Amino acid sequence: MKHSDWLRLQTEGDRICATMRQQGYKCQKQTRRLSWKLCREGQDDYILTFAPAPISDWTLIPNNTSPERQQLWQLIERTLTNIRGEVLKTPQERNSQIEDYSRPWAIIRHLPNARRYTVARFFNRQDAEDHRRFLNRFIPTVKFEVLFDVPSEQLQQATYQQED
Repeated sequence: MKHSDWLRLQTEGDRICATMRQQGYKCQKQTRRLSWKLCREGQDDYILTFAPAPISDWTLIPNNTSPERQQLWQLIERTLTNIRGEVLKTPQERNSQIEDYSRPWAIIRHLPNARRYTVARFFNRQDAEDHRRFLNRFIPTVKFEVLFDVPSEQLQQATYQQED
C-alpha cells in the first residue's frame, strides 16, 4: 500500500471516529494499524478496520446481525459517502496521472501478467541508477529495472490533446 493511500485511509478513519464521538461512542485508535475500537455504554464493542486486498474496504468486526451493528454500519456508510463525495468534488485530484515523458529514464517494477508499474522518472540515467540502488537496498525483495522509456507517437498525441 502506498503511503499516500495509508494517509488518506487514516484521515477517513479519523473523520468516521469524529462522527461516532458525536453519536456518543468512544473511539480508541489501535497502534500501527488502520483500525479503531468503537464502544458505547450498554452495547458490544466493535472494531472498525480497513481490510486490505482483495476486499479493500472498511469493515466492522464482529460481523453479526444485531440491530446495534446494523445502525452503526449505516452511520459509517453515510459518513464514508460524505467524505468520498467531498474528495470527488475537488478537480485537482485525478485517479489516473498522465506520465511525464519529458523525463525519459524510468524505474519500473515488474508486476504479474506482464504488467509494469513506473516507480519514478528521471532526466538522466545516472540519477535513475542511483535511485534504483537505493530502492534495492531498502526493498530487497522487489526487482526494479531502469529503462529508457519514450512514448509512442499515438500516446504523445493523446497526451498533448488531454493537456489542452
